[in-house]
Amino acid sequence: MRRVLVLLALFLSLPARAAQTTVSFDSLLPDPGEYINDASVSVGPVTFDNSYVYDEEYSYESWTGFALSTVSNTTANAFTNQYAAAEARPGAYAVAYDDGWNPAPEIRFDIPAAPKSVQINNTTYAALTLRDGDAYGFSQPFSDGDYFLLTLTARDSAGNPLAVTNHYLADFRDGRSFIQTHWTPLDLSWMPPAVASLTGTLETTDIGAWGPNTPMYFALADLAYAYSDGSDGIASTNPALACWADGVTAYIPGPNVDAQWQTPANATGAAAGSLGGLGATNGLVSLGDGGQITLTFPAPVTDGPGPDFAVFENAFGPSFLELAFVEVSSDGTNFFRFPSHTLAADPLPAYPFDPMEPESYGGLAGKHLQGFGTPFDLRTLAGFPGLDLRRVTHVRIVDIPGDGSRTDTFGHPIYDPHPTTGSGGFDLDAVGVLHPLVEIAADPGADAPSLPGFTTRLEHKATLDGTEWTPAADRSAPGFYRYRLVKE
Repeated sequence: MRRVLVLLALFLSLPARAAQTTVSFDSLLPDPGEYINDASVSVGPVTFDNSYVYDEEYSYESWTGFALSTVSNTTANAFTNQYAAAEARPGAYAVAYDDGWNPAPEIRFDIPAAPKSVQINNTTYAALTLRDGDAYGFSQPFSDGDYFLLTLTARDSAGNPLAVTNHYLADFRDGRSFIQTHWTPLDLSWMPPAVASLTGTLETTDIGAWGPNTPMYFALADLAYAYSDGSDGIASTNPALACWADGVTAYIPGPNVDAQWQTPANATGAAAGSLGGLGATNGLVSLGDGGQITLTFPAPVTDGPGPDFAVFENAFGPSFLELAFVEVSSDGTNFFRFPSHTLAADPLPAYPFDPMEPESYGGLAGKHLQGFGTPFDLRTLAGFPGLDLRRVTHVRIVDIPGDGSRTDTFGHPIYDPHPTTGSGGFDLDAVGVLHPLVEIAADPGADAPSLPGFTTRLEHKATLDGTEWTPAADRSAPGFYRYRLVKE
């Protein structure tokens, strides 16, 4: 849209919109004294994993992971009281059980998130066993040197650890005699904004012949999270950007785009760079309200570690964001949209618009300043039939009119500045690729692939099993061939 410098001053003087949300289970368990222990539970893009087994022959059930509870019992030291937190609280909360045999309790984010905080407590069963031992003589009361430790590990979409924090639920080391029985906030705001999962593991010093004697439970509530504040943007000058979109297969502008902004070729090639003169027209194509553009690349995009490509808009301030959905395809026909989530529940008033918070938007392009691209990780879309994460050939950008008529993956209306005119809607600068596919089957009828900054190498192996790919001068030997693009 047309932008003026005075907006920057207005944004600095206005309060920001709320930029985090807290997971609530109250709608799932509205009544006291209930629990759910037999299913994973999703609240928006956040899933609390559960594994449940029921043996019909012996009428026996077992579970690990997370259960939900509104049970309030702070006095019973028994397995039958496994769903009660050590301190009563209004509303529902989660109880985690780490049995040591199955995967540890895990919280998964459909969209990489920025955790902010969480409330942690012992369960009544664990706390009283730590204090008194159990009725069977297996677990003894904690004494000097003992501890009960919760470790929360944040991981990215590939399962790589990003951050680790330790929290002692009981600590009898160095003269202490602490057993937690109150809800305690745990600060997670220092974690990076790319967390795909949080895993909770428990460690105790009370170990018997058959494993831990301590009941391996903890209670969790009020998980607060947001999305990236923009600090994770991919700079247009980042040397990891291997190539840029070089073709347009479709451009369908929506309303409110003047002719001077309707040049789709402007979306090809490298991004314009860091924030420069406001209102510059070079290298941009506007989509208009609900418009879209589909781009291709000199080599397919493939799933690698971390983000695989980045979408560059020309936002000139973090509080003025024009947003878009992002879709990908492996065949140019079937497209798959990245999941999205908005935490901003209220419409923006007409110009001058209220400021926006980048942390309120996950899975949407357009939340980073000009010169910095919004990163997208193909692994977020793993498991969709018809999408080959190793070979994404097309990326489609779809503008979101900011009037709330478009919703995120979870049905929430999305608001951004609306209406806009002139260069209305999402202003696409470029799409850069971090992970191009560099191993390509050699089609005898096709030209060898080429990519700026890469050397094309033909490789051969006699059989598909047990042999290494070796450089080949031609295709004269029997066997299998591929091209490999090698970074110069």
